[in-house]
Amino acid sequence: MKLILFLSVLSFLIACTPKQSDRPSNPLNLPPVGGQENPNNIGEISQQDQGLNEVLAVGKKAVAWLNLVNEKRDPANRLNLADVNSSNPVPPEKPSVVSTRLILQKFNKRKQLTPAAMIPYLFQNQPLTDQLPVEDSVFIEMIRSYNSSYQSTIRWLGSQKYLDYYEMNAQYDIRGFYFFQKDSDLIAGLKDFNNLAPDQQKNAIDWLISMCKNSGFSLSDCKVEVEAAATQNQAKNIYDKYLEQSQKTYNEFFDVIAVRTDLTWNADQSVITQDFVLPEIQKIAEWLKRNVEIEWQWSGFKLLVNYIEQNNFSPFIEFEKGVTPHVSGNTWNKITMDPDYSLDDYDTQWTIRHEFGHVLGFPDCYLEFYNRETEEMVYYTIEPENLMCAWGGHMKESHVQQLKKAYAK
Repeated sequence: MKLILFLSVLSFLIACTPKQSDRPSNPLNLPPVGGQENPNNIGEISQQDQGLNEVLAVGKKAVAWLNLVNEKRDPANRLNLADVNSSNPVPPEKPSVVSTRLILQKFNKRKQLTPAAMIPYLFQNQPLTDQLPVEDSVFIEMIRSYNSSYQSTIRWLGSQKYLDYYEMNAQYDIRGFYFFQKDSDLIAGLKDFNNLAPDQQKNAIDWLISMCKNSGFSLSDCKVEVEAAATQNQAKNIYDKYLEQSQKTYNEFFDVIAVRTDLTWNADQSVITQDFVLPEIQKIAEWLKRNVEIEWQWSGFKLLVNYIEQNNFSPFIEFEKGVTPHVSGNTWNKITMDPDYSLDDYDTQWTIRHEFGHVLGFPDCYLEFYNRETEEMVYYTIEPENLMCAWGGHMKESHVQQLKKAYAK
């Protein structure tokens, strides 16, 4: 995994006191939509994870089958992994939890639901065919489900080398602050904690512990402090103590880091022009420019892609089989995509729109961290309709404001 800034970020964390860190919630080279690992280069898979080899093999075969089917179809009849109405918000209220056990559990359930006519092609050595043995709707539903298992597996295996880091990432779990902001009555009720209903007391304690962790304290230390304060009817003091840092942690999921020196505004700051190294293949160049410019516009604002020759700092795109799309490089200038996914599929089109946000300096407004106690990765998005938070999200007015804050002079 080419996490160029990962090691420097990790060194920074080690050097800092464990009580406080100014590190952004999303380091520059954290994978935008999952791990950057190529499943062919992950290395030796542990004995515990051996069952995931089948998940990877079936997932790759599923996408290859979809591509074969679409080669013989006209655009109006092609089958897509996603369309413009697709979304995957995963809100803080319902986080996604991933482990080897859970991946295999879902995969085996999908296998049981797979039509018998598809089994020889996906699980045996029957050559793939463009003449589908089931109806289109059944076929694409199964292909999407196996692709989902495949992507989850890449993320999970790609995180194995960095579990210590992802465990530290739990410090940026903003759910306590997030839930309190949705329940102003409970905030007021903290002043008289003893008179809160039992379920309110439990929620308040959990959320206050979360806010305490935002300041870099350990889970055990936070439990001791919060529970002691609750016993003494001083819960509101804990909320007030950690509110500022929790608010800061939340904001860092949305603040643009001004990494671009090759971005220019027009006179009235209604148009941004971003230089981009011209892709060698014209179809890719047209696809990238079209999708980015379609997405990155708002009332009275638009972004334009200006193709240039190669240099050492402007963003560029490359393709590598088996990767989860991501942005890397010292200035977030390298977009890596998987060539096995069709440019005509909205899944791929949405992805390049999201990845371009990282080129501009936007962090992901989702969180992924490792729970050591349960041996699971926890993942959730913060704003379900935000392009940088959740799959299927779109550009918002706040993106324009963040760009102006970071780059406008």
